[in-house]
Amino acid sequence: MKKLLYLAIPALLMTACGEKKYSIEGKTTGEYEGKLALLQNNEGETLDSCIVADSAFAFTGTIEGQGIYTILVEKTNIPVLVQNGANITADLTQGPVEVSDNGGLNDILNGVMTKVSEAGKAINEKAQKLMAEGLSYPEVHDSINADIEALYEIYKNGITENKDNIVGARILGMVASEFYSDLTRLDSVIAEVKYATEIKAVNDLRTFLELAENTKEGKMFVDFSGFDLDGNASKLSDYVGKGKYVLADFWASWCGPCKMEIPNLIELHKQFAGEKFIVLGVNVWDQEDKFKAALEEEGIEYPQIYIPRDNKDNATELYGIQGIPQIMLFGPDGTIVKRNLRGQEMKDFVAGQLK
Repeated sequence: MKKLLYLAIPALLMTACGEKKYSIEGKTTGEYEGKLALLQNNEGETLDSCIVADSAFAFTGTIEGQGIYTILVEKTNIPVLVQNGANITADLTQGPVEVSDNGGLNDILNGVMTKVSEAGKAINEKAQKLMAEGLSYPEVHDSINADIEALYEIYKNGITENKDNIVGARILGMVASEFYSDLTRLDSVIAEVKYATEIKAVNDLRTFLELAENTKEGKMFVDFSGFDLDGNASKLSDYVGKGKYVLADFWASWCGPCKMEIPNLIELHKQFAGEKFIVLGVNVWDQEDKFKAALEEEGIEYPQIYIPRDNKDNATELYGIQGIPQIMLFGPDGTIVKRNLRGQEMKDFVAGQLK
């Protein structure tokens, strides 16, 4: 037994000493000389640091599996795909920064993004040519639609062909919000793509879609708090679920499309406000002084809830709102009856409900 143990010790030592490490070598211009270079993981933790000397810096270490690290030198952030055994170079003397690794993960990603860039450039040139020929925007869009779909296929193939490495997850993070607006579809992709849950953009989108799912039409309202025009605490539940239909408009003073809907909301307020119906403004992503000035300028008289940017309740996140205006109708019991209401369709829908 002792002999076997003795023979095993050298093998263990060889494994430890022979453990493959990643290496990252950077080349910079003189402006970075003497500056601190950091290597951080995707959680913002610093893994290594050095001072740029002779226009160069270097990092080395080990990683479990694969990951996306970030090199920070002054205000320059460079994402790099890392795995043990990789020899990565980052050339900061070029713009954009060039990251390569002898056919490794970064070069695979570079290959996909080169195809994307070439396809995007060709689409842009074609669109400009068609516009110069006098085609309308809808006609141009119809003409380049097939090219846009081909561009999307480059992204999708890049994800599929690299689903078992960090490249697929990295590409998914770039396009997830564009391609996946449904929680079920996103979850099916996440299940297929290894490392997907390590990508912040993917996790953020999933959280957003989950919140949107919880506040879709037919669901009960989710409460949030803010302030009324006098600075007093005010909640959505002060208005919703009290036996009236509530048409809630999430808006901001700087938002052009929001202002276009205000006359429609004022018309509905004047026509129907009473025992069965109320219009409610929910001001978000705004500054209080500009918000109150807009009330005067637009002649808005219906009640408002102001949500400061640093408010403990983020109303737009709770309702999965990515863009405004978002106008939704709540039923008398607090059920979300309809989202994404606009223009004449909104006026007709509200009138139909109140009948």
